[in-house]
Amino acid sequence: MRAVPGLLLLLLATAAAMAATPPLTPPVAWPRTLAETGSQRIVIYQPQVETWQGDRLGGRAAIAVGPTQGAPSFGVAVFSARVLVDKPAGIAQLQDLTIEHVDLPTAPGQDAQVKTLLQSRMPKAGITTSLDQLTASFTVGQQVSSVASVPVQNPVPRIVFAVAPASLLLIDGAPVLHPLPGTAFQRTANARALLLKDAGGSWYALAAGHWYLSRSLEGDWAVLETPPAGLKSAQEAAAREQAFDPLPPPPNTPSGAPAPRLIASTMPAELVQTRGEPALSPVAATQLLEMRNADHAAFVDMQDNRSYVLVSGRWFAAADRAGPWTYVPSASLPADFAKIPPADPMANALVSVPGTPQAKEAVIASTIPQTATVQRNGPALQVTYAGAPAFAPITGTAVHYATNTATPVISVSASAFYALSNGVWFTATTAQGPWRVATAVPATIYSIPPSSPVYYVTYVHIYRVTPSTVVIGYTPGYLGVYVAPDGTVVYGTGYAYAPVIVGPAYYAYPATYGYGAAFAWGAATGFAFGYAAGYCASPYWGPYWHGSYVNYQYANVNHYNVYGTWGSASVTHASGWYGATAYSGTSVNAFNPYTGRSTTQQYGSFHNTATGTEGAGRRGTSYNSVTGATTASRAGVVGNPNTGNYAAGRQAAGYNPSTGTRGAHSTTVTGNTQTGQRTVNSRGVVANPNTNSAAAWHNGNVYAGHDGNVYRRQDGSWQKATTGGWAPVSQSNSQLGALNGQRQARSWGAQRAGGRFRR
Repeated sequence: MRAVPGLLLLLLATAAAMAATPPLTPPVAWPRTLAETGSQRIVIYQPQVETWQGDRLGGRAAIAVGPTQGAPSFGVAVFSARVLVDKPAGIAQLQDLTIEHVDLPTAPGQDAQVKTLLQSRMPKAGITTSLDQLTASFTVGQQVSSVASVPVQNPVPRIVFAVAPASLLLIDGAPVLHPLPGTAFQRTANARALLLKDAGGSWYALAAGHWYLSRSLEGDWAVLETPPAGLKSAQEAAAREQAFDPLPPPPNTPSGAPAPRLIASTMPAELVQTRGEPALSPVAATQLLEMRNADHAAFVDMQDNRSYVLVSGRWFAAADRAGPWTYVPSASLPADFAKIPPADPMANALVSVPGTPQAKEAVIASTIPQTATVQRNGPALQVTYAGAPAFAPITGTAVHYATNTATPVISVSASAFYALSNGVWFTATTAQGPWRVATAVPATIYSIPPSSPVYYVTYVHIYRVTPSTVVIGYTPGYLGVYVAPDGTVVYGTGYAYAPVIVGPAYYAYPATYGYGAAFAWGAATGFAFGYAAGYCASPYWGPYWHGSYVNYQYANVNHYNVYGTWGSASVTHASGWYGATAYSGTSVNAFNPYTGRSTTQQYGSFHNTATGTEGAGRRGTSYNSVTGATTASRAGVVGNPNTGNYAAGRQAAGYNPSTGTRGAHSTTVTGNTQTGQRTVNSRGVVANPNTNSAAAWHNGNVYAGHDGNVYRRQDGSWQKATTGGWAPVSQSNSQLGALNGQRQARSWGAQRAGGRFRR
């Protein structure tokens, strides 16, 4: 995962900065003392999740029960809980914790008594913990085959390689033209960018701040050094009529740089950009060559000299870059793709290779919902139609969808309508409203198939309803990320949905290709998904439509929270502090799927005037493109001068390919300044394969086994808790395989410490 476990207080502050909502309570460090009364003490270790469906999860945790002074009895507590998730903050809050049963193999006869005591000591407000920790433990026991897949389509797009800066202008099928009022031009209604045609049949396009001219739509485009005067008037008229995508130049393009080459396409297309002529480098321990200067993952297999390129999570192959390209099922890739080293610059491609840890963890991450609590009398919705509401049937269902609005509106019956806006369901008795927050969604809506352009709405669910609130959430499918049948994540369903055009109004639907959609998995980013829209049009549908063009280039969409658009007065993330708490924070969080560059710098602080509790935190990542060295770290502190309680922690991970050194460590400190009590938990690993040396440390490695026993890792070997203390266990014990997997997942940040996060 992103880092080894520890205090994640800093995420408390970044929740406010990244999602503009009140922060959650600070996550607890593990293990945690739940009860300590007189001579009795109960300690619970990090929960291990076994089931996770929507906002419900279940699992087990190791516990230690015994006298305050002396050796405890170890056991396993099986629990269930509701979970609220804030992905940008990396926080999960467990609520309504229920202890299903307790098993104390080292203290027979005390199970029922300890269960009752443990349940009575569960915090009423729940437990806030690291989302990374929960996801890591959940991933270990899951089979990718158990995750529902989507029968996506895999059509071959037009793949264009460009060795010089270029922009891609997509037209949604054959051009649909209409007169642009007050000008001598016709406007192409089904293009996101501004595309015009004059009476003589010439085409004009506005891209990267330049006007282009072509005699044929998909022919060569020339830059107009002196555009005709009428084009400026046409640009102004077009902006008044309907917003258009300016197709901006790539970020950091120097002022005065030559205009990029313009490529127009009426069919689904993907632009693969290289910095100069393609440069191939060998991939260690494989027969693969990788295109280091390409903005997509591109390889050549030396065994048959075929070229491979990764587009929207799908693999395509050709005899050479000129094509023709064919789709390659992920399971049919040459075996060497699974051998790409995790530290390789193109290692993000492993997310799209079935059976790899990266692919498996990406699939599991796609099942975790982003949740929010919605006030039933809070959010308001207005749906705008182009004319009277128009509906079309959805094949295979009894429902219809509105075709002339940017808001997905579903008609279930003549008096039952449902609309989805920024992750919140609304309902009304007429297509015009008035709309109110929905408390339930008919099951028939969830039968909408991938062939429908509004399929993405099926990934938003209502989990719980109270008299005043609705708990709602969405998984990455709402943003276009789906699990393919071969066990990898892909972007887009692959269907080419026909747009709806009403006069100048253009209603586009999710497109699979053309956005440079790509995936990554790294110690600092976790599962990342983003668009490299610097060379492409901005997304323009569903959750990405906000009344004007929004440029999502380089955004880590998996960490983007659509609920942040509502404001904390009506939509909040789990429970937070209000009134007496002041908080502030700054955040920069970006992911570039083309170069793989990940940048994160965040800082925040809070102070509660009622309780005296205060804290601060920071985190950041850095990458040196010259040396290849990468580091990631985070730290936080929380305390209360009135009670004397305090907690602090720091985590860091790094990798230097020049020396081979890599490592990660985590240290947490909790205590009380008034009593002098102090507990320190430190763990870490540092290694260098070049010198065949490594060292590791860990002072709290306790796990709950599926067999009801408690195990720990001590001095490189496994031990089991017994009535007489800790006893050695044979390494062949089947329970130890799963526990080793648990340890590996938790230390993913150490193993992949500072992986370069490059494509």
